[in-house]
Amino acid sequence: MKKSTLKFGFLLAFMFSATASMAQLASYGTIGVIGTATSPTGAATGWDNSIAMTRTVAGGHDWTITMQFSANEMKFRADNLWANSWGSTAFPTSAPAAVTYNGANIPVSPAGRYTVRFNDQSGAYSFSIVTATQSASAAILKMAVSPNPASGTASVSYELPATATAAITVQNLMGQSVRQFSAVRQNAGLQSQSLPLQNLASGIYLVKLETGTLTQTTRLVVE
Repeated sequence: MKKSTLKFGFLLAFMFSATASMAQLASYGTIGVIGTATSPTGAATGWDNSIAMTRTVAGGHDWTITMQFSANEMKFRADNLWANSWGSTAFPTSAPAAVTYNGANIPVSPAGRYTVRFNDQSGAYSFSIVTATQSASAAILKMAVSPNPASGTASVSYELPATATAAITVQNLMGQSVRQFSAVRQNAGLQSQSLPLQNLASGIYLVKLETGTLTQTTRLVVE
C-alpha cells in the first residue's frame, strides 16, 4: 500500500511538473502594448485595443516595437485579450522577478519615442529612448491625416525634403496590412494623397508613410 501511495505521489509530481513546463512554454500569436501611454494624447481609448509588437525571431519569445508614448500607463498583453497580460511598477527596465503576471500598470515617463523589448516567458522588458536623430523622420515629414476621426475618405498630408517615392499602408492594431496603395513619385515640398476608407470596419488603424529612408506612422479612427 505504501509503495502504491509513493508511486501515486511521484505521478502527481510528474504531472504537475509537466503542466508547469507547458505553461511556461506557452506560445502566443501576438504580443501588444496597451494603455493610455500608447495614445499620443493619453486618451482612455488607449485601453481598448493592443498595438502589435514584432516577434524578433520566428517562433521565439522576444518582441519589439518602436513608437511614441505619452507620459501615462501601459501593459503588455497577449493575443489582444486580457487573459494574459504583464505589468510592473518599474520603468524603464524590469528584471523578470519584478514583473507580475496580470499585475500593475507600467508608468511611462517622460513621454517620448521608445524602442520597447519584451520577453513573453520571463516577463523582462526595457524601454530605450529613441534619439532626436532617429526620430527626425517624423519632424521632417510632418505627416497628418484629416479628418480624424473619418469615414468614407480621408487625406494624408506630408512634406518631402527631396523628390521621393511615397507609399502609404493602412494597418490594423495587430500590425496586419488591411489596405495598401501604389507608391507615388513626388517632388519635394508639401504633398498629399487621398485615403479611401470604404469597407473598413469602424475602429482604430495605423497609417504608415514610407519615403525611402524616412518612415512615419500615425493613428486614424474610422467611424
